[in-house]
Amino acid sequence: MKTYLLAASTAMSLALINTPTAAADSALTIYSGDYEAVAQSDTRAGGPGFALFENNIGFDLKSGDNEVSLGGLPHGMDSSSLVLRPTGSAKIRGQRLDFAIAGHDELLRRALGQTITVDYTLGNDRQTYTGQLISAGNGLTLKLDDGRIKVLSNYTSFELARLPDGIVTEPTLRWNIRSPETQRENFALSYATSGLAWRTEYRVNVQGFGKDCKMDMEGAAMVINHSGADFNNVMLTLVAGQPNRTPSAMPETRVTAAPIVRKNMMIADSAPAVEASGEYRAYKLPNTGSLPQGSVQRLPLVNLTHNITCERRYETHHDLGDWMPPHPIIDANYGAEDDQTVSVLATLRFKNSKAANLGMPLPAGRMRMFDDREFLGEANINHTAANQDVALQIGHVFDLKATRSREDFQIDRHARSMVERISIKLINSKAQAATVRVNERLPRWSHWEMVSSNLPFEKRNAQRVSFDVPIVANSETTLTYTVRYRWTPDVRLPN
Repeated sequence: MKTYLLAASTAMSLALINTPTAAADSALTIYSGDYEAVAQSDTRAGGPGFALFENNIGFDLKSGDNEVSLGGLPHGMDSSSLVLRPTGSAKIRGQRLDFAIAGHDELLRRALGQTITVDYTLGNDRQTYTGQLISAGNGLTLKLDDGRIKVLSNYTSFELARLPDGIVTEPTLRWNIRSPETQRENFALSYATSGLAWRTEYRVNVQGFGKDCKMDMEGAAMVINHSGADFNNVMLTLVAGQPNRTPSAMPETRVTAAPIVRKNMMIADSAPAVEASGEYRAYKLPNTGSLPQGSVQRLPLVNLTHNITCERRYETHHDLGDWMPPHPIIDANYGAEDDQTVSVLATLRFKNSKAANLGMPLPAGRMRMFDDREFLGEANINHTAANQDVALQIGHVFDLKATRSREDFQIDRHARSMVERISIKLINSKAQAATVRVNERLPRWSHWEMVSSNLPFEKRNAQRVSFDVPIVANSETTLTYTVRYRWTPDVRLPN
């Protein structure tokens, strides 16, 4: 087994030609979306997660051309997005990103011709050889000081006196800057990077049932940094929105483990005010803080709101999708079986309006729902503007069961019609009465009429109806309805 060691003296050769000083007014804007992908994937340029970083940095320049460098960059940085703008008289003549990370194969390839020290172990015997590296691959070939050639087919470790040219331990940007005089020049730096994302975590506490439902809600932003770099003392803005991004073929770099330096974390006493940001919504934190690589921070985003009007109900859905057939479906067995089990779901609905005691932008995220201390379930919501409706699925109900059957089907080709009778049996094993909303799709053809039903129905759209079915405690009831489909003479039926 091979192991590798880079001499401690190498670290001295990594000193940048001119190290910038960061100002305190750096800003980081993170866009929502891709949270799970960022948490579960390796960082790469063009990968999941999207953020914009802006900072003011300064370089001490001499008159004439200067070579300056900047490290500590995210491994997910899009180098094509990086812009460095002088605020004074200096001019940027060239920019280069060095991304060849110091893996051992690359080290050996770039170290050909250099002096190398190699440790070799055979049994309990350990020997050290120092010489000029003249070949690397399937072992190492060294030219020793006395002129002999030593071929090592296996080795334990190697040591280099310096880092080979073109190799860096982190992505490094280099510029050629021409200055008309010796001076300190300030620059505005900006770039985009992947590996940063956030989402909202909501906690909802529900009281009451049906339209007597009231709920309390608060939300926090979970912010993850998997970019490969620390962002220290930045003003953070979270944007609820996902701008369109085009694929970008960027050089890949690998993230290496690094010790976490404890910095002041992002803090806020309450949710920040929301404001417009282009086509999206932005939340600016009031204080600077730090987002270390490999961290997840929780920040207040939506303040606790009480007594939000809601509706909590039970529902069944027999939904075959939105597909509209090109002709009437005359197969008697389509879409129905005898005693077909249909899940009864608990749902929570509310309108994001001021009338409901809400009416604020709700960023996308996950809602965890409770009834006092009892966990009910969780569901995701999309970005929700004011006055939009929200429907959440809580979970499957234990004490309510439903079965669906086709009772009859008749077709009359001469009358260009077919009639179908459906029954849904509902069983309530609860100690209290319950009402179940039965949602049905009428899928056989676009033109239909309800011939009969033992309970009132409501037409929801062109092909959907619903029935509110009350069931007393510890009992069962059956909903039965008959629907007739008709078609015009120009509609051809399948053979």
